[in-house]
Amino acid sequence: MQPHQLEYFLAVAETGSFTRGAERAGVVQSAVSTAVKQLEHELGVALIERGYHRLALTPEGEALLPRAREVLSSFAAAKDAVASARGTVVGTVVLGTLAYTGRFDIAAALQRCREAYPQVAVHLRQTFSGSASSIDQVRTGDLDLALVATQGRVAGIEFHEIGTERLVFVCSPGHPLARARSVSVADLGEEPFVDYPTGWGNRTTVDLAFAAAGVRRTVSTEVTDFPLARSLVARGLGVTILPEHAVPVDAGAVAVPLAEDLRWVCRLAISSERPLSRAADRVAAMLLGT
Repeated sequence: MQPHQLEYFLAVAETGSFTRGAERAGVVQSAVSTAVKQLEHELGVALIERGYHRLALTPEGEALLPRAREVLSSFAAAKDAVASARGTVVGTVVLGTLAYTGRFDIAAALQRCREAYPQVAVHLRQTFSGSASSIDQVRTGDLDLALVATQGRVAGIEFHEIGTERLVFVCSPGHPLARARSVSVADLGEEPFVDYPTGWGNRTTVDLAFAAAGVRRTVSTEVTDFPLARSLVARGLGVTILPEHAVPVDAGAVAVPLAEDLRWVCRLAISSERPLSRAADRVAAMLLGT
């Protein structure tokens, strides 16, 4: 049994696809398929049920999954220990990020990481599934660290605040509320909303605010990036709620303060159940400015 076999098996199991697993591992799909077949042959069992539309783990595959994570974590720890003995910081850190990070300049932070730790490779992975998905991946170890836009507590995860912004109501210039001094969530129940999929931090914050006000709302359109939301809103195709700095003056849409103190909060998510590698610990410190 070779480490790469477990790595490729884990990639397939966690992405649910040989194609996506190969993309995550950075190899061709045939290499992943061959490695998994070799692993199954060596263990004498089928680990993955290969269906036409989807694949699933067999009971044996489910049993192997946490052990594979443990073995690969041990390999990483061994490499980390050797590097530490030599007084160097080396390794690979997988960092999840949001499409929008507010005033936090992630490119500048990563540049500082490279300058301080040239032998640490940071693999940046932008989420297209929202903060809830990134948090799950930190919990499973698919991500070492993740920037997420969420509030509250999550079992097995510790959070460190990166930045925060007020949320504002956004509408077209011709909207009846465009010239209001402020708008309350209670006044927006009849508005057609452009919003973000369930699991996105911004969506969760707004959903909770409407629930607390006892107001039902209609989400007529779902998108996954702020610029598209602004463009739709500017053309009168709905309204939305965004972080204030996500609405530049030339956006073609109007930002109106909310009466409620709703906030977008960017936090760094770290597993509280799995120790960070030395490289991941250093990257986290650089992101937090400590």
